[in-house]
Amino acid sequence: MRCDFCGYEFNEEQEGIKGCTGCPMAGHCGKVKCPRCGYEVVRSSSFFKWLKQRRHK
Repeated sequence: MRCDFCGYEFNEEQEGIKGCTGCPMAGHCGKVKCPRCGYEVVRSSSFFKWLKQRRHK
């Protein structure tokens, strides 16, 4: 995953921080915080991950 704000690339499962910790929707909005700058990035859907993989082949 790449941060839209600072451009840092990180693995969302290992380095990503769940977004909206103080929000009532905590953990259900699909946002992940960048470990470098703290910007909340929207997690891409599995369809877009599949499409991106197909495009690179």
